[in-house]
Amino acid sequence: MPHSIGIDLGTTNVKAVLVSAEGAVLASTERPLPTVVVGDTAEQDAESVWHLVLDCLTALVVECPDNAKRVETIGVCSQYSSLVGVDASANPTTPLIMWSDQRGTDHSWAILSRHEKAFMTWVEHHGIPPVGSGLSLAHLLYLQLEHPGSHASATAYVEPMDYLTARLTGRITATQASSFMLQLCDNRSLGATGYDPDLVAMSGVDPSRLPPLVDIEGIVGPILPAVAVATGLPANTLVATGTNDTATVGVASGALTGGVAGLAIGTTSVIVDTIDSFGVDLDHEIVSMPGPYGDGYLVMAENGLGGRVLQHVMTRIVHPDDSLGHHTVDDPFASVDLALVSSPPGAGGVMFLPWLAGSLAPKSSREMRGGFINMSLETGRVDLVRSVTEGVAHNLGRLLPHIEAMTGRMVAELRFTGGGGRCPGWAQVIADVLDRSVAIVKRPQLATARAAALLALVRHGALTRSDLAHTVEIATVHDPIPRHRALYDHRQSQFEACFEALLPIHTALGGTP
Repeated sequence: MPHSIGIDLGTTNVKAVLVSAEGAVLASTERPLPTVVVGDTAEQDAESVWHLVLDCLTALVVECPDNAKRVETIGVCSQYSSLVGVDASANPTTPLIMWSDQRGTDHSWAILSRHEKAFMTWVEHHGIPPVGSGLSLAHLLYLQLEHPGSHASATAYVEPMDYLTARLTGRITATQASSFMLQLCDNRSLGATGYDPDLVAMSGVDPSRLPPLVDIEGIVGPILPAVAVATGLPANTLVATGTNDTATVGVASGALTGGVAGLAIGTTSVIVDTIDSFGVDLDHEIVSMPGPYGDGYLVMAENGLGGRVLQHVMTRIVHPDDSLGHHTVDDPFASVDLALVSSPPGAGGVMFLPWLAGSLAPKSSREMRGGFINMSLETGRVDLVRSVTEGVAHNLGRLLPHIEAMTGRMVAELRFTGGGGRCPGWAQVIADVLDRSVAIVKRPQLATARAAALLALVRHGALTRSDLAHTVEIATVHDPIPRHRALYDHRQSQFEACFEALLPIHTALGGTP
């Protein structure tokens, strides 16, 4: 049976895995990705990203040379709502502007000022109105209108997954799913291979710089000879169309088969579920998006920072290296489960508000900020750590009922993927807070890369969707503990009250640190 490679280009690192058709991970590697953040701007060096990907592919071949000879496909998934300009050879002409970058927001709002019907047209056709705040349409308008030289040298603007497929094959493409955050497709029906002329016209986007759309379930092409030489991969290796990480979590968790939802906690927290038709809940920042197979929709609901806030607390508060002393450890996450055992449910009264960079679904606010509240003289570091895991869980608890209302069904089980899944104690906290079973997917930090590899085999015809559904492996299942129900119900209500009470204060402070 053929093998496949999956690439997962995240916000903070790139992972790659070599996988058999049976789903076994034969080799894995990862590299950190630096982001330059200055105020409201956030960029990565797109050429450096590409070389890190090549480095990962080469490392897999070196580790497993015999298995690498059997590689027939490569699948790519990535974070999204990020944008890079490329020339005709797919070389970058701009930095990779990240999803957290706010530039272009004013140009998006200008669309609403120019066209009285723009807001509702976007909601009815695409799902998300043109409001900027990190969306790729805003990034495109920023580059087009404020950097005319870069715009002139760009052949197309592409999302990260499409950037990598283009660098691998030399062919610039996108799909209705991968271009979702360009906000220029009519998503009321699936299978689009062209942009919505009304949205393109109202946006003011230069249509000559939009990547051509291909079938969601397609193959982009074989790897370039130079890529084969540089990495040692077979020259006939095929590259599948790319997917965003939300859709890939749906594959990795088995959420596409129904009955369960996917939960990914990496930099951010995301819940993924299927939905029968195109739908929008703007009141709670939830929309449907095209799924990875082109014949179904997923719920898109970005909950905001998740694992990133735990990383911040573990590296900047619990194990810092600063003027007060050197307290770093090799793996700051290794002690999280110990802290959860050492601090009781409710964290001794401390509550953590996770909105360190603003809030997203179910209520968006750039100005909202977080922190610890209700601390006492008895509060210890272990209580702070537990309160962070509980705070992220309570934020998910704000979102989950609205997802269930939109899909029309209750989520009985969440399948946990992402780096946060390395902490079984966190899964138990989430189960207790949400009153849902939480199943950790085996090797959760590699789950999306593995799913991208297997999805590529489906695109190639070596596997079927049914085969793929049976490759989901569960490591542990955590059921809610009944005796904790009253405590967490009470704390959930207070957590939500904190948001409403503190939002005006943080708005007045302007979101300053």
